[in-house]
Amino acid sequence: MRITGTPTIRIAGLLSLILLSSCASTVRFEQMMDGYVGAPIADVQRVFGYNYIERKLTDGQRVYTWAWQEKGVFPGYETPTTIQTFTSDKGQHVIVIPGTYFPQTPYETNCEFSFLVDASDKVVSWRAHGNGCAGFYGPKVLGPGGKSHP
Repeated sequence: MRITGTPTIRIAGLLSLILLSSCASTVRFEQMMDGYVGAPIADVQRVFGYNYIERKLTDGQRVYTWAWQEKGVFPGYETPTTIQTFTSDKGQHVIVIPGTYFPQTPYETNCEFSFLVDASDKVVSWRAHGNGCAGFYGPKVLGPGGKSHP
C-alpha cells in the first residue's frame, strides 16, 4: 500500500526545517545584540568599529548606527548535456538532451542596527532592520598588524 501524501509531508517537513533554521539565526542575532544592553558604548565601538553615525537626542540620549552591506553575483551555470544510446531492431540510436543554462543572479544583503545610549554612556536598547541581520555574525575587526579579531 502506498501513502499518497508522503511527498507532501516531506515537502512540508523540509519547509519547516528551513524556517526553523532562519529563526535560529534570528534568535542568535537577537541574543548577540541583547548582550550589549548595559554595556558602555566604548565597548560596542571597539567591537563594531568607529564607522558609525551618531545622533544626539533632546533628552540627553544618543543613538549610534552602523550599517553592513554585501553585494555580489552568484555565477551562472549549465546542467550537463545528457547523451543516451540504445539499440532497437532498426539499429543503434543516440539521443542528445542539451543542458539547461541558468544565468548569473545578483544578490544584496544588508543590516542597519542602532544602539540607544543614555547620558551615562550605557546601552539601553537596540534596533535593527534589513534582510541580512539574521545572517550577520558580528564584525570582522582588524587589530594591530591587520590580524582579524572575532
